[in-house]
Amino acid sequence: MSALEKAQSDDLACERIIHALPFLVAWLQRDSDFPRAAMVPIYANLLSLFALGSARGNSTYESSQVLVSALLSTGLDLKTYQALIADVEELGGDGFGVDMVYWVLEIIEDFMRASTPAAEARTAFLHGALSHIAPIYARLSGLQRSAVEHLARELGWTLQSFGITIQHDGSEEVTRRIQGLRIAIYSLTESSSRQAKLAIEELAPTAVVDCNADRGGTVRLQALAENADLFVVAWLSAKHAASDFIRQHRGGRPLVYAQGRGFSSILRAVEDHVRRR
Repeated sequence: MSALEKAQSDDLACERIIHALPFLVAWLQRDSDFPRAAMVPIYANLLSLFALGSARGNSTYESSQVLVSALLSTGLDLKTYQALIADVEELGGDGFGVDMVYWVLEIIEDFMRASTPAAEARTAFLHGALSHIAPIYARLSGLQRSAVEHLARELGWTLQSFGITIQHDGSEEVTRRIQGLRIAIYSLTESSSRQAKLAIEELAPTAVVDCNADRGGTVRLQALAENADLFVVAWLSAKHAASDFIRQHRGGRPLVYAQGRGFSSILRAVEDHVRRR
């Protein structure tokens, strides 16, 4: 890490490091014990490098979200926690576009799931994150709006308090494409899969969503794998044996992976798939 920090004084070296950081994060994820509490200083320094860099592409946000989740899951002292919030706020900036909304929602969920040494600071951060979404709420997809609404409700806030008027438009593109689909969700974080099911079925009443958390191959899991129009696996909350079993029984039917543990990550996987169809 000292070599990476030293290189920040050289513009060319700094640019090369920024482009290399996502590969470094991917390498860290390959650790069978990821995330490690002993690696917290490394994770924190890498996140700070992302925040200080000028790159703001998809790989930057996806890799930074991995680091945020890792840091929160290990438990942080007050100073490191406050620095984490500062880095996330720097990455998010004062305003962002529709393409960043799922990143923000997944970050919010990570903070909500983890314990905190600074409850007031977390509340202020979460309120600020949702308030940044308010100006672009009307441009969000149906699933994004549903995720925002559910998170605000879970935090005990109303969208109206952010100046947002709730909209449910059945003719919106993503909503229209999931109508009538049978969607299966596999996740060991059952609260997340239940929230995703509720959000999808509220938005698209003709969609049927089945959730499963069986820890190995079962008759029910096989039936879902063989019959669902779309199967979503939350791989961070999945047993390896069950994931292999699902793949074996899917054949050529659509199988997608949610990158996080939260319900907004599941919704994102569904939306990305239907947009590619």
